[in-house]
Amino acid sequence: MKVLDTSGILHSDMDFSSSGYFIPNSILRELRDENAKLMVEQGIRNGYIRIRDPNVRSIEKVKETAKETGDLPRLSEADIEVIALALENKAEIVSDDYSIQNVARILKLRYHTMAQRGIKKQYKWGKVCPSCGLKYTAEFKVCKVCGSRLRWVGEETME
Repeated sequence: MKVLDTSGILHSDMDFSSSGYFIPNSILRELRDENAKLMVEQGIRNGYIRIRDPNVRSIEKVKETAKETGDLPRLSEADIEVIALALENKAEIVSDDYSIQNVARILKLRYHTMAQRGIKKQYKWGKVCPSCGLKYTAEFKVCKVCGSRLRWVGEETME
């Protein structure tokens, strides 16, 4: 089984008949491309794609992990549900989203990319002041010392 993310759908050949797929309802709401929507709806009608929402416990586990890696502000509700659904079903994620891949890797989930190479290393994300070098957690936007706008930085972690 595979769980489809929006990027996995948009970058695919949209032939969903080769194996079983899951998607959470949030992915259906996120899809804006009319052709992709039609293909997904056809996949649902034909039984190749099943709509399933993850449970609260899995969502919380994904959020905790994403908070630890610094990916939480970069993930949408749909992204979190894709990872949680894969976690519950021991399924592979189809996504080109690097933050999804980073969290999936930490949770020991398999992922498959469509248009991008995929991540090569795990990262822990945070923010740093480009002027004075102080490090901050994700919720800060400006440096408390000098007022400079903070930048996202990734620190490679051990696997």
